[in-house]
Amino acid sequence: MPILMMSAGGLMVVAAIWDVFSRRIPNLLPVIIALLYFVSAGAIGDWASIPWHLLCGLGVLVVGIFIFALGWLGGGDVKLLAALALWAGPDQLLLLLLMTCLAGGALALAFVLPVLILRKPALSGLIDWFFVKVLKQPAPMLQTVRSMGLQLPYGVAIAIAGAVVFYQYFKVL
Repeated sequence: MPILMMSAGGLMVVAAIWDVFSRRIPNLLPVIIALLYFVSAGAIGDWASIPWHLLCGLGVLVVGIFIFALGWLGGGDVKLLAALALWAGPDQLLLLLLMTCLAGGALALAFVLPVLILRKPALSGLIDWFFVKVLKQPAPMLQTVRSMGLQLPYGVAIAIAGAVVFYQYFKVL
């Protein structure tokens, strides 16, 4: 049912926005996204594929727990990715993981470049001067990176990958 998938997509966007502002994803969001998959699969009578989708979700969750233990990904990110892996299933799982990596790389570049600029005093001074003198406000990205450190909201990358998977589903319809 497309309405349930759109609801899951909306919750996925809420999770990404929440991650941007708080660097946390509430547990309830991935749980509801996962439950929406089961309701959707049950509503369309796709009982045969549920075990395969469940295996994909659990596999991503188990591997994600190890990645979380290494400190490479947050717990909410792992749960969100596992919930979206339920939706992706075996047909779209590779696409979900590949797009998560690509979007994560772009996200990392967007966060690392300001840090690299900050390490070059002449360049960061020039950017600060331009914002303060010309635009009459402090440079927002440089100020944000200075105050927050380098903690990526990886839920954004996961949500982008989930959107690509959902788009593939709608393209098939």
